[in-house]
Amino acid sequence: MTVLILLIISISICTGCKGKTPGNLDDVETKKSEVDDEIIYSQTQLKKSKELTISGDGILKIEVDSLARPDELDAEQKPVFLAVRLKEDTDIGMQYTYDTYGKEGLVFCCDVNDSDTDETRSEPIYAMRLAQSSGEDYGEIWQSGGNFLKKGTNLFYMSGGDQTLPYRMQLKLTFFEPEKIENAVLYPADDALPSSDNG
Repeated sequence: MTVLILLIISISICTGCKGKTPGNLDDVETKKSEVDDEIIYSQTQLKKSKELTISGDGILKIEVDSLARPDELDAEQKPVFLAVRLKEDTDIGMQYTYDTYGKEGLVFCCDVNDSDTDETRSEPIYAMRLAQSSGEDYGEIWQSGGNFLKKGTNLFYMSGGDQTLPYRMQLKLTFFEPEKIENAVLYPADDALPSSDNG
């Protein structure tokens, strides 16, 4: 029993010896995930849009804390938090955890802006109604699935149905063909749809 207690104490002491990663990188708070060594880009310290680096294995992790806006908003007013511009259509894997602060009605959305034609048009490609959740679930309960993104600028945002709702989310995107990515841009919480010169 004494040996077991000493072993547990030794392990807990050594766990605290790991090196730390800088907390701020070019106006974007980054931090190492407690689960693995991947960088998480955080929107909370962001003052302007920031182009993100996709890891060599095609993984992008972000953390968002914002407001979902009502559905009746024009496309230019949607609260986009992430834009991913693709050279070609591709499949991705998604994992996410979220907190709706006990509210119902949040919808996780992705539209694609295709500007290959004379006019830019927005096409919905993904919408998932999120169940009510609370802070106790955040980081503990993860949802996962796949999605198909299209050539053009894929815009990730939250819709609040007929209301404005607070939320926070950690999102991990796995790009199976990272060579198809032109760029990925994270937007501050108060930005809406990115202008054409940003994304």
